[in-house]
Amino acid sequence: MSHCIKYLLLFIVLTPNMLLAQCFYTNHAFKAGEKIEYNIKYNLGFIWIDAGYVSFEVDSSTFQGKPIYIFTSKGSSYEKYDWIYKVRESFVSKAYQNPLKSISYNRNSIESDYFAIEEYKFIYEKQKVYSKVHNSKKNLTYDTLNLPNCAYDLLTAIYAFRNFDFENLKPNEKIPIIVIIDNKWEQQYLRFIKKENFQSNNKTIPCYHLKASMLEGTIFHAGENTDIWITQSPERIPIYIEAKILVGSVKLFLKKYTQ
Repeated sequence: MSHCIKYLLLFIVLTPNMLLAQCFYTNHAFKAGEKIEYNIKYNLGFIWIDAGYVSFEVDSSTFQGKPIYIFTSKGSSYEKYDWIYKVRESFVSKAYQNPLKSISYNRNSIESDYFAIEEYKFIYEKQKVYSKVHNSKKNLTYDTLNLPNCAYDLLTAIYAFRNFDFENLKPNEKIPIIVIIDNKWEQQYLRFIKKENFQSNNKTIPCYHLKASMLEGTIFHAGENTDIWITQSPERIPIYIEAKILVGSVKLFLKKYTQ
C-alpha cells in the first residue's frame, strides 16, 4: 500500500514543448489551507476491505524572503490490518509559490519490515540536488545529483500537475514525467484517455480519465496499470484512482475536500 501512496498520485505533467523553464507553473488550482483526504480499499480475495487512508495538506510560509508552500502528506494502514502489511508514511515538501519550484523534500516511511528516509535539497544556482538516503537495503548515503530542467520532487509534482491545461490533450497522447524517486531521476509518463463523466455518491462529475505508467517495485509490475479520474473543475482534483498490483488491486476514493 505504501507504493500506492507514493506512486498513485505521481502526476506531474510536462508536455514535449514545455521542457524548458516555463514548465514551472504559476499556481491557480489550490491555496493554503486546502486539505484532501482519501480512503484506500484493498482487494483481498473476493472482498474489498478498508485498508488505510492518505491525506494531503497545503500551508504557506516564507523562505529567503520569498513566499513558499509547504506540502504535507501522511498515509497509514489501519491498525487492525497491520498484521497484513503495516504502513506509516510521512512526506513534507517546500516549494516556491510563483512559479512552483521544489526547494526541499523529506520522506519517512515504515513499510512492514522495511524503512526509508529520504531528504533532497534543490539548489538552482548550481543546478544540483543534494540528497541523503537511508533505508533497509542501503546504508546512510549522501549524494549530489545534476538537476534537470522541469524536474520536481514527488509531492510538489502532485500539486504542480493540477495547474496543467488538459483541454489541449488528444486521446492517447503521452505526457512525460520527470521526478526524483529513490535518489534517481525517473522519466515516466501519463497517457490521456478521454473526457469522461464519473459517478460518485449519486452525482455526475465531469472528469479527465488518464492512465499512469508505474515503476517496477514491491507492489507494482512496470507498465500502465493505474487509472486516474481528475475533475474538470479549476481545482483539478484527483477524485478516484484504481490500480492493479502484484496481488489483487487497490482503489483510492476521495473522502473529504476542504479549501
